[in-house]
Amino acid sequence: MDGVPFHDNELQQERDIKKNHTLEIIGLPLLRLSTDGHNEKVRVIESLNAAMGLC
Repeated sequence: MDGVPFHDNELQQERDIKKNHTLEIIGLPLLRLSTDGHNEKVRVIESLNAAMGLC
């Protein structure tokens, strides 16, 4: 879950890029969600279904 104010920080953005790259290398899908309250449940379900090969 990503909060907008937290990720306006340049250092945090650099850390996120490194984390994304590391997870991509090991094949672990990452789903970033904002804290604005729009469609998180649907996105989580779709992501889990895709990870399990159900869609």
